[in-house]
Parts: sequence; C-alpha cells; structure tokens
Amino acid sequence: MDECRGFLSPVKTNDTNDLEEEVQKYVTYVSTVITVIESLGPAFLSLFLGVWSDTHGRKPLIVWPLFGISISSMLTVIFSIMGNLGPWWLVVTSIPFSVTGGIRVLITGIYCYLSDVTTTGMRSFRMTMMEIAVSAGSVVGSLISSYVLKAVGNVYLLLIAATLFVIAYAVTNIQLQESLTGAVQGTLSSVFDYLLIKEMITECFKRRPNNLRTQLLLLTFANSLNVFIMYGMSGIEYMYTREKLHWALEDFTQFSAASVLISFLGSFVGVTVIQKYLRVNDLAFSIISFLSSAGEYIVKAFAVLSWHMYLSAGVTVFGSLSSPLIRSYLTKILPVEDIAKVFALMCAIEGIYPLIAPVIFNTLYNVTLTTFPGAVCLLTSAINVSCIVMLLFVAFFRWKTHTTPYQTISVNSNDDNEAE
Repeated sequence: MDECRGFLSPVKTNDTNDLEEEVQKYVTYVSTVITVIESLGPAFLSLFLGVWSDTHGRKPLIVWPLFGISISSMLTVIFSIMGNLGPWWLVVTSIPFSVTGGIRVLITGIYCYLSDVTTTGMRSFRMTMMEIAVSAGSVVGSLISSYVLKAVGNVYLLLIAATLFVIAYAVTNIQLQESLTGAVQGTLSSVFDYLLIKEMITECFKRRPNNLRTQLLLLTFANSLNVFIMYGMSGIEYMYTREKLHWALEDFTQFSAASVLISFLGSFVGVTVIQKYLRVNDLAFSIISFLSSAGEYIVKAFAVLSWHMYLSAGVTVFGSLSSPLIRSYLTKILPVEDIAKVFALMCAIEGIYPLIAPVIFNTLYNVTLTTFPGAVCLLTSAINVSCIVMLLFVAFFRWKTHTTPYQTISVNSNDDNEAE
C-alpha cells in the first residue's frame, strides 16, 4: 500500500517509476469495467425515455441522473474512507448513477428541455451556452482540484464533490419547472413499455423525403462518435502525458484548464460572432469543428515537449462545437414531435459506444505503450475525419435537394424568422 501512495500525489516523484507501467495497465482494466457499468443503464433506459418524455415531461430525465450521481458520489466518499477495500470495490459506486440514467440521459433531457423552451433562431446559441457552462465548471474544477487535494486530502476533496452534487440535485428538483405543457406524471411501470421502443424505432427509421432519413442517421452517428472518443480517451490522456512528457497531476490539470478555457472562448466567439456575422450555418461549422479536433490529436500524437500539448489546445479552438451544433441542426430539419425520439436514438447509440470504446482504446494503448503510445491519438484523429466525411454527405444531400438555407443564429431573431 505504501509504495502506491505516490500515485495519489498531485506532484510526480521518482518513487513511482518502477511501478508506473504496471499500475497504468491495472488502472485501465478497472476504469474499463467502471465505464462499461456506467454505460449499460443509460443505453437500456434511453430506448424508453425519449418517447416517454413526450408524455411525461423532460424534468425527470434531468433530475433522476442527478439523484443517481449524488448517491454514487457519497458511496465514493465511503470507499475512500475505508482504506482496506480493494480497487475493484470502486466499481460498486458507479451502479446508482448507471441505473438512474447516467450522463447520457441527463444530456438528452437537457437538450430536449432547451428545444422546448427556445426559438429556432436562438437554439444554437442556447445549446452552445450550455456546453460553455459545463466547460466553465471544468476549468474551475481543473484549476483548483490539485490545490484542494494538497490542502485537504483525497477524502475531503471527494466529500466536497459529493456535497456539490447533492446541492445540484436539490436545486434542480425544487426550482426547475417542467418544459412540456400538459405533462402527465409517470410511474416506473410506464417507463418500461416495449411500445415506446417500437415507436422510437418506427419514427427514426421511417422513409422521409429528400433523403432526410439518411441525413439524420449520418448526423446521429457523427455526433455519437464524439462520445466514442470521449470515453475512449478518458483516463488515457493523463497516463499518456505521464508516460511521454513525465507530467504530474498538477501539470495535467493546468493544461486541462487552459484547454477548456481556449475551447470556451472558441465556442463563444464561434456562435456569437462567426455564425452571426459571417453566416456560417450549423452544418458547415460542425465540419470545421471536426477538422479542428482531427488536427488536435495529430499534434498530440507526435508531442515531445509540453508546449506541443498547448499547441494542440489552440488547434482545437472550435473542437467542442460539433455536438451542440449538430443537435441544433437536427431540431431545425425535423418535425417537433420527432426531436425527442431522435435524441433518444442518439442517446442509445452513445450508450453502446462506451461499452466498446474503452476496450479498443485501452487495448491499443497497452499494446503500443512501449513503442508508440500516440497511436490512440492517431486513431482519434481518424475517427474525426470519418465524421467530416459523414457531414459532407449530409451537405451534399442538402445541396442536391435545393433546400433553402435555414437561418443561422441571431440574438435578435424571433419565431417569424424561423427556418425549416
């Protein structure tokens, strides 16, 4: 136990050099199992909850996952206090968050909620602002986490996080108003109705004019690959910087904060300036976003100095825009009654990817760890390129059908100016 304490320090020391490779491989196994468990619940529930929320409201899709993560975070605190438990007990703490929907159901609920309460012209802006709010939280967390860890230790750091989750759940449950007019309170039995799955599949895969079915499926898969990358690289990127650049946790959190801050600024400028004044539509900007992300991981793959990582953060200045812009674009080309169903399909696909992404990425990282650990970055870049190809096909279909261009974001737009 004592020889592993060095890994808990935010400052890297030479004490862990002999165990570094062995511990990294063991951590990838444990984190893979946790990721799979956290994905099973959301993947299953998303088959029902999209259509279910059309009748029973969006608020449960937001409140339930927050309740689950509050319970999971409290269990994590208990795990950290009981020092005699092995690392595999950490897997148990992820179960409550998984069975209440996880992050995928939470994000689906938030986007459906925003779609209900915003006009078409403001939707890209509002959805991007939501992403920026998450990024702002990441910046603050990344900047202060290592200092809080050194000041109060692991247990109190986790206790602070658990307290924040509980507050978020309580405030949301009390203050958030239901966005769906006439929503009927549902029961647990009403969720698990196979007719909900049948309706979702029927609506998402039915034939539509102007190749619209092909377009929405391409957009859905392209957006979902963001999640594939996120879960695949989760945990690996820190170990990659430890291995290749000999970074400590403090170095990595500072880089993460800078990266998110650059992304924050890029997203804000993108939707408030570039889209508004240069009239770049959601689809075109999504292609730029994926191109930005592809460049980021090429730089990371061949990074040998710390400033190379910061250069990659500058390259991906628009990298986080693809997800909100694709979702915004879908709300503009689909009938209102189909939006939640398509978002639910997206959530279901996103729930499957985390089951396989960690296995693929962690296996590749472990195999190439001693030869070329940047291989996972090249894989990520290739996935982003595939997303660009999908969106180019969508753009071709839109051009082929001679569809009139829909209105890009405008802070002063109203319903009279709504596009398709």
